[in-house]
Amino acid sequence: MASKRFALLISLRILLIAANVLLSAWFLFDHHLLFTQILLALLLIAQITELIYFASKVNRELKRFFDALNYNDFSVSFNNKSLGGSFRELDESFVNIIEKVKTSKAQRESQSELLKLALDHLRLGIIIVDHHGGIMLINQAAQSMLSIPHFHSWEMLQKKKPAFSQALGDFKFEGRKLIELDSGQGIREYYLDLDHISLMGTNYRLISFNDLKNEIEQKEIDAWHKLIRILAHEVMNSVTPVTSLSETIKDLLTDESGKPLTRDQISTETIDDIILALNTIIRRSRGMLNFVDEYRKLTKLPAPNFEVFSIEELFDTVMHLMQGQANKKKVSLKKDLLHNRLALRADKKMVEQVLINLIGNALYAMEAGKGDEIILSAKMESTAIVITVKDNGPGIKEDILHSIFIPFFSTRKNGSGIGLTLSKNIMQLHKGRIHVQSKENEGAVFELSFGI
Repeated sequence: MASKRFALLISLRILLIAANVLLSAWFLFDHHLLFTQILLALLLIAQITELIYFASKVNRELKRFFDALNYNDFSVSFNNKSLGGSFRELDESFVNIIEKVKTSKAQRESQSELLKLALDHLRLGIIIVDHHGGIMLINQAAQSMLSIPHFHSWEMLQKKKPAFSQALGDFKFEGRKLIELDSGQGIREYYLDLDHISLMGTNYRLISFNDLKNEIEQKEIDAWHKLIRILAHEVMNSVTPVTSLSETIKDLLTDESGKPLTRDQISTETIDDIILALNTIIRRSRGMLNFVDEYRKLTKLPAPNFEVFSIEELFDTVMHLMQGQANKKKVSLKKDLLHNRLALRADKKMVEQVLINLIGNALYAMEAGKGDEIILSAKMESTAIVITVKDNGPGIKEDILHSIFIPFFSTRKNGSGIGLTLSKNIMQLHKGRIHVQSKENEGAVFELSFGI
C-alpha cells in the first residue's frame, strides 16, 4: 500500500512538471509574457528540486536506518508525517525492526551473562582462545587455579604461566594429558583437555583443566556418602525390629508400674510370645552378622593368583557347576568359541566366580520352561581378550541398569546385593573391566575385558 502511494505521489509530481514544461513552451515566443515565463521557469526548478528531494528521502531514511543498525544506535527516531502516509508506514516499519533488533540484542547479552555466571560456578577451569591468540573467555576457576587475573591475550598468559602454555604447545594435540603446575601452594597435578571448535568460519581452542587431587577426593567423598547411605539403610532395617521386639518383651515381663512380674504372673501364652520375639531377634541379628560378613568379603579380596589356563576348560567347568540349576528352569547353557586354544592369564577361581555370579543372576531372572538360553563366548581383540555372557531373558530395566554394581543393591527378595559388586572388584584386580548392555524384554549381555 505504501509503495503504491509513493508511486502515485511521484507520478503526480512528474505530471505537474510536464504541465509546467508545456505551459512554458506555450508562452515561450510571447515577449509580452516575459515575467510569466520567468515565474514558470523558477517554478519548474522548484518542482524538479522538490521531486529529487522527495525521491531521495527514501534513500536517506534507509541510510539512517542501516547506520543505526551498524552502530547499535537504538535511540534514532523516524518521523516523516509531513511527507505523507507512505513515509509514515515506512517509519513504523523501521521503528519495529529496530525494536526487535534491540530486544534480540538484549536477550543475547542476558544469555551470554547467564552462561558466564554458570561457567564461573564450575569447579572446572575453562579458557577459550581464538585463532588470533585472543582470550575470549576465562572463568573464575581457571583464574583461581592458575593464580592469574583476567588476561585478554594468550601472549600475556604465556609470560605469566610458561609451564602451562608449554604443556599446550602449539595447540596441535587433542584429548587429555596430565601436567604438573605450581599453584602457589606447592606442585599440583592437573588433567588438561584441548578441543578444537569452528564457529561461523572462526577457529577456537577450548582448554579445560582441573586439579586431579580435588576430583579424586570428590569422587571418594561421593562414594563414601553412597556407601554410608546403604549401610545405614541395612542397619536400620535390622535394628528397628530388634528394638521394637525388645520393648515388647519388656512390656510382657513388667506390670503397668514397670515392676518385673513374678514367675506365677507369667502365663504360658506370654512365654510363647517371648520365645517368638526372641527367635525373631536371633534371626535379625544373624542377618546383620551375615550382612557385615558380606561387606568384609568386598573389602578383603585376596590378591589374584595369576596362571595361564584354557578358556574352553573354564567354560566347561562353569557349565558343569551351573548345569543343575539350568536344568531346573529348562534353560540351555551353550558355549561359542571361534578358537578352541584361546587362553587367559588370570586367577582362574576368581574368574569362575564372576561367571557363576552372572549365570546365576540370569537364571534367577528367567521363567521356567520358556526355552531360554545362556551363551558363553570369547574372542581376542587387538588389546584385550573379551569373555561374553549373553542371555535372552527378560533383561534389565533401564531405571535400575546404572545401579546394579552398587554394593548391596539387589532386585531379589533375599538377595545380598554383592554378586555384581564382587565381580566388578575382581575385574579391577585384573586391571580389566565389566560392561553390561541390556534392554527390557531383550535379554542382557555382560562383557569381561582382560587386557593383554
